[in-house]
Amino acid sequence: MEPVRVKVYGLFSRTRRRYLIEAATGAVFGLLLFAAWWLGWPHLRQRLVNLDLPPFLLLTVKVLDRTPWILLGVALWKGMEVLIVLRSFAHQEARTRITTSSHQT
Repeated sequence: MEPVRVKVYGLFSRTRRRYLIEAATGAVFGLLLFAAWWLGWPHLRQRLVNLDLPPFLLLTVKVLDRTPWILLGVALWKGMEVLIVLRSFAHQEARTRITTSSHQT
């Protein structure tokens, strides 16, 4: 029997395995981004605070100051997406089982 496929965002057809691999990869990259921010940003910020920066760089500093919150928001969004997509896989698998069992009788 062929694995069940679900369209994510109505665009990308994925199997459960491929979707979970992609979600896990995204989580690892998110953790790597947070680790890079944690290790690098405080030292860089100290050096930037004393400089006379143009407005667009001041905006960049403000965004980088809020990076953990941005990453947390993205992680929560992704977590909700994973729950919705996994439920969709469960519904599609149940529908496939019902269809398969009715064809066999």
